[in-house]
Amino acid sequence: MPNSVLLASIQAGMPPGGVTQADLPQPDSLGAELVVRYCGLCHGVPQPSTHAAADWPSVLRRMWLRSDRVSESAAIAAPDAAQRIVILNYVLDNALKVSTAMLPDGRGRDEFVATCSRCHALPDPANHSPDDWAGVVLRMSGHMEDLLGETLLQDRVADLVFYLQSISES
Repeated sequence: MPNSVLLASIQAGMPPGGVTQADLPQPDSLGAELVVRYCGLCHGVPQPSTHAAADWPSVLRRMWLRSDRVSESAAIAAPDAAQRIVILNYVLDNALKVSTAMLPDGRGRDEFVATCSRCHALPDPANHSPDDWAGVVLRMSGHMEDLLGETLLQDRVADLVFYLQSISES
């Protein structure tokens, strides 16, 4: 497979750009440095909270298999085994905190489950305060537009925000 085709496939559906090392948790850690150094070569730097801890091992394995296939002529460096362990531990320690409780019924619950689970495990509503959820939902809807090419209708956004605000208070 030509490198240009492989690189294009690597970039398809990847995290949007704009995240810097300073934006990551523990930005001065070796884990943050390695995520920026290696993950940022092919796509935007991902936040560790992009995936739940249960999802990160398979995501990283897929990325490392791809990076190992890209030839040296493409100037894409791959982390060595020790660096991969540091990256894995870093993203696991800072992964998305998922909801383990039964979600209460309410307006917006079905929208929350159907929409958010398309890209990642359902976040624990306690991850954010009621005041933060509007910004989080708007940011995530922007990611959906970038990654999936889909736009959430305003009433769906409103239902999501209402639901998350109401259950994050409890």
